[in-house]
Amino acid sequence: MRPIIAVDQNKCVNCHRCLTVCPAKMCNNAVGNYVSIDPDLCIGCGECINACSHDARHGIDDTFEFFTDLKNGQEIIALVDPAIATSFDGLYLEFNAWLKSLGIKACFDISYGAELTAKSYVEFIKKTKPKLVVSQTCPVLVSFIEIYRPELIPYLAPHGSPLQHTITWIKEFRPEYKDMKIAVISPCFAKKREFDEIGMGDYNVTIRSVAKYFEKNNINLADFPKSNYDNPPAERGVSISTPGGLLRTTRRFIPDLNNVTRRIEGHPQIFDYLAHLSEAIQSGDSPVYQLVDCLNCDMGCNGGPGTMNRGRHRDKVEGFIERRIKSQQNLTGKEKPLKPKAMNKSLEKIWREDLYTRSYSNNSDTFTLKFKKPSEEQIKSVYKKMRKYEPKDLLNCSSCGYKSCEQLAVAIYNGLNKPENCSHYMQQALKQMQENHAEEIKNTISLTITSVSDKVVTTGDKVQTLTQIVNSMAECVAQSSDSIEQMVENVNSISAVLDRNAIVVEDLADASQRGREGLNDVANMIADIKAGSNGLEETNSVIRNISSQTRLLSMNAAIEAAHAGSAGRGFSVVAEEIRKLAENSGIQAKKISKVLKNIKSLIDSTSDASGEAQQRFEQVVDLSRQVKQQEVLVQQSVSEQARGGKELLHALQQMNNLMSNVKDNSDQLKELSSKVIEEINALA
Repeated sequence: MRPIIAVDQNKCVNCHRCLTVCPAKMCNNAVGNYVSIDPDLCIGCGECINACSHDARHGIDDTFEFFTDLKNGQEIIALVDPAIATSFDGLYLEFNAWLKSLGIKACFDISYGAELTAKSYVEFIKKTKPKLVVSQTCPVLVSFIEIYRPELIPYLAPHGSPLQHTITWIKEFRPEYKDMKIAVISPCFAKKREFDEIGMGDYNVTIRSVAKYFEKNNINLADFPKSNYDNPPAERGVSISTPGGLLRTTRRFIPDLNNVTRRIEGHPQIFDYLAHLSEAIQSGDSPVYQLVDCLNCDMGCNGGPGTMNRGRHRDKVEGFIERRIKSQQNLTGKEKPLKPKAMNKSLEKIWREDLYTRSYSNNSDTFTLKFKKPSEEQIKSVYKKMRKYEPKDLLNCSSCGYKSCEQLAVAIYNGLNKPENCSHYMQQALKQMQENHAEEIKNTISLTITSVSDKVVTTGDKVQTLTQIVNSMAECVAQSSDSIEQMVENVNSISAVLDRNAIVVEDLADASQRGREGLNDVANMIADIKAGSNGLEETNSVIRNISSQTRLLSMNAAIEAAHAGSAGRGFSVVAEEIRKLAENSGIQAKKISKVLKNIKSLIDSTSDASGEAQQRFEQVVDLSRQVKQQEVLVQQSVSEQARGGKELLHALQQMNNLMSNVKDNSDQLKELSSKVIEEINALA
């Protein structure tokens, strides 16, 4: 049969989750490093795709071929499943416009085929009054019955699914499209199997693949206009993708059909039901009903593996269908509202008893040829291989993926699994391995204990040495702490002396500044005296000139007195006195000049000495300023040293505390080492 599910062996981790959810477990082969699939036994339900969290399984459809052929100009029509309304949030008419933008020639609603399907079911029930009719709208359930429960084939409805009815109607009543290829926009990977059986349909394009195409190409359906289907509108047939949709549609023909209809869907209950249905029929225990409306998926086709709806809330999904039903029954514009009688009457024109029939294949030989049913003795033989010797060993834990130990045994017998996948087997194997190596393990443990004991003893010695080192370090820390405390005290004393020195230096600087100012005043006074001495020198010169002039005057007076004779004798006496005054003035002027020269020499020397003293005093002031600055720097350094000494003292105190803790821990470790040695010796 055609493969429906593919396995990526590089991603498969052999966790057997796929086996757990698979209703046809014998289609899986778990002998190797990954779980492979036998397509002849796989029914294509897709449960393993959703269960695999490693993305190791995916469905196979015809999306790539569809887009390729469409691009190459192939004429194609599209049949759209009503589940499309749930997957694209009600934009199903916009979806038609998108299809036609790609070149699709026409879009048909499979809901219209559902109306014809309901008509076929009703006519068959009315005419033959069968004991039971099992609906065949789901290709997964049809494959399950054909392969694993062929005894139910006679109860399958002898008419095709809504898809088959739609294709048949197109070929019979729309001949302009009968030679075009058919693409089915479906919610299910198993639709391809239906194509093979009915011989109609070319491309199974799942809604999931289309959604991925939209995402990849950034397509938004809301950007497209609405485009109606190219078939007459369906009424309640649009609910066919919802559980109970078939029953809902058939009730338009037979209102009381609900009382004799069994509705069942969802994994695994539908397979449990079908697996035991024939037994119930034969025993007469089955209830009085004529129709089984059944679907594989829990939300019907709306939640098929080819949709994006698994995980969404059921009410949200089915809400789109309910709103569409209401809109179909209340059409506006040119089309008249759909009424049940009018709908039934329109179907009469296109329905014929022999037009929509189909047959089924008994494919159970595929299973029976590949699968051998073991005898009770053979099962017991397999149990022994699985290390199951007593009834208590049959755990039925399902950790292997099968429902029971017997199922796993049957799979092992048929070469589809191996004992190593049984948890009980692995537990027993581990237990046996432990028993076989118990002595070896004991010896290893003994050697290990001895080695550990030696290492612990060595560790104890090292701990003792460590304790001694810690004690020595603690003593050193204590001594260092005392020394640093003394140093801090000395630094504090130095800091106090420096504070006093700073005051003295400050006074010295002030005194130097005042001395410099006084010296400057003295220098200015000496300069003034020097200037005054220069004035005295000039005055002395004047005196000497006067003395010289006086002598000349005395000489002239003497001469004039001589000329006068006795009359000038008195004047001669005056001239003599003037001469004596002039001589005394000259002598005194010379003495004054000499004294002034000495004074000037002293003043000049004093001025020079004053200038040198002033320069020296400037140096003293500068040195005082430098001393003051150095005093400040020394004081800052001493303050920092004092602060650093305090921090070092604090650190040493913390170190002393840590040493004390280490010492305590070392003592405890030493005690524990002794206890460990005692325990190890006890073990040995």
